[in-house]
Amino acid sequence: MAKLTGAKKTAFLKRMALGRKKARTVKKTPTRKRKSVTTKRKTTPLRRAAPRRRTMVKRRSKSIRRRSSSMGRGIGSSLKTGMISDIIKGIGAGSLATLVVGRVAPQYAPIASIGAGFLAGGGIIGGAANLLLSGGLSSISGMFGGTASAPQQEFGV
Repeated sequence: MAKLTGAKKTAFLKRMALGRKKARTVKKTPTRKRKSVTTKRKTTPLRRAAPRRRTMVKRRSKSIRRRSSSMGRGIGSSLKTGMISDIIKGIGAGSLATLVVGRVAPQYAPIASIGAGFLAGGGIIGGAANLLLSGGLSSISGMFGGTASAPQQEFGV
């Protein structure tokens, strides 16, 4: 902006002085608090749902249906769930492993059966079930040089 001189400068300074004067003399209006208006709402009692009464026919049909569905499942489905299924998987896998390894290396058959029972889906439960079924730890210890059972005596005639 170019430098003001003469009458323009005096007019500008007058305007600025008036502005400063107005800024000093401005009255502040007091703040008024507004009243919050609360509207009363219509009160209605809560309607609770009444329990439905079932007729005797519906009750009978439900209990009969439940019974028939549990009977329809049979024994096969109960063997496929839970700990029993793990035991069955372990024993099955162990017997297959014993069959195969018994042909190739019969001395490793007991360990192979337990390992297969553990690895083939039976987990610890399947391996333990296979171990108990095969005769316990004595069958394994016989492989490492211990005696599997008491020595049998042969009788000659």
